[in-house]
Amino acid sequence: MYLKLAWRNIWRNKRRTLITVASVFFAVLLAIVTRSTQLGSYENMIQNAVGFFTGYIQIHQKGYWDEKILDNSMSITDDLRKHLDDNKDVIHYVPRIESFVLASSGETTKGTMIIGIDPEKENHVTKAAEKV
Repeated sequence: MYLKLAWRNIWRNKRRTLITVASVFFAVLLAIVTRSTQLGSYENMIQNAVGFFTGYIQIHQKGYWDEKILDNSMSITDDLRKHLDDNKDVIHYVPRIESFVLASSGETTKGTMIIGIDPEKENHVTKAAEKV
């Protein structure tokens, strides 16, 4: 009974009903388009950040995050290389060492990041050969 009464009331003023339905439809459509654009932008930002430098995972020596100094850097052993090469989920891996130094010219001194890379392997991830 209530459902029948509600249905009749909705269509009593067809113009108002169509305007309301159209408003809700366009609001939902706009919300869907906005959300899909937002999610696409997030995915693109993540892909750019991962693809340009950091990668999806980083391997550090135990204790590195407690004290980020060069003494806590690790060397890549043959066992680690074999483990990474045998893992089907690892597409590329790049050994790097990063540190900060002071660079000066004349009276200007600035903190600078210095990165040690393997150019051949680095080219697979960051396309360094195209940028140098």
